[in-house]
Amino acid sequence: MTIHSARILTVGTGAVGAIYSWRLSQSCNITAVCRSNYEVVKSNGFNIDSKKFGQAIFRPDHVVKTVSEAAAASEEPFDYILVTLKALPEVYNVAELIAPAVSPTTTIVLLQNGLGIEEPITTAFPKNPIVSIVAYIGTSQVEPGVIRMGGGESLVIGRYNAAPVDSEQQREKFIGLLEKGNVEVQKVDDVERVRWQKLFWNASFSPVCAITGMNTSELLRNENAVATVKNLISDVVRAACAMGYDFDVAEQTQIMLERTEKTAQNYKPSMQLDLERGSPMEVEVILGTAVRRAKEKGVDIPHLETIYNMASAINAHTMESKKSQL
Repeated sequence: MTIHSARILTVGTGAVGAIYSWRLSQSCNITAVCRSNYEVVKSNGFNIDSKKFGQAIFRPDHVVKTVSEAAAASEEPFDYILVTLKALPEVYNVAELIAPAVSPTTTIVLLQNGLGIEEPITTAFPKNPIVSIVAYIGTSQVEPGVIRMGGGESLVIGRYNAAPVDSEQQREKFIGLLEKGNVEVQKVDDVERVRWQKLFWNASFSPVCAITGMNTSELLRNENAVATVKNLISDVVRAACAMGYDFDVAEQTQIMLERTEKTAQNYKPSMQLDLERGSPMEVEVILGTAVRRAKEKGVDIPHLETIYNMASAINAHTMESKKSQL
């Protein structure tokens, strides 16, 4: 009989959630909250094909439809709640979603895109430790329960300096659990700095690809699109510097353009894919938080503000269209 070292509830078990739940299952008991893929995963598990980790059928220890169902069925509190949902505060409140399963001993792990995702959690659960993770991974759920992952992956984990309670002990333990599953983990002193760095790309290439319909390679061949991306990177870098960081606009612009040319050819960002499938885009956490923080510091960010307004309008239209179809 396997003695599990931790009980983990994964909320939002899509492509990213499936991969990391699978890796954590090497030493942990996994309860997966599944929505659209519930029936398939409950019956057959996840069919995973990963260049790094290999091929496998991953069957979580428990598969449930809701957090409430998971909490009711669990005999003991969860040690960790791993949130891998898309960060869509305009659609749902993550703190409210996970609340039924949060106990005084639960550590909340956020493996999500964007900036400012921690604030609603620390506000709702100020006494619970929080672990904030930035992921670099290319994976998708090509059909319900079928996961394809190309290339490698890397997680960046560090202190969230605005957290009300220290989480170093829980953070180190969680890193150990990930490493048992052969996950690449990089530790940093300040996770928010890394979130800003990822935003330089995500707040520029992602919305421009989404709005123009061009993939990354098509964008790089278009002078107007490249000019827009450069303006957006400049705005986001200056917003980050206003928050106390020391980034250089020219250096970061060059890094983002060269990295895209080398490692992300013919790539469609998740924001673009969401728009194509008629789903809400992660507008608030990728664009909105940066806009609000820049304004609070009196930084003029006209390009970022314009793209935020456009993306917000598209999101509102998408969600209105969905309502009218019901």
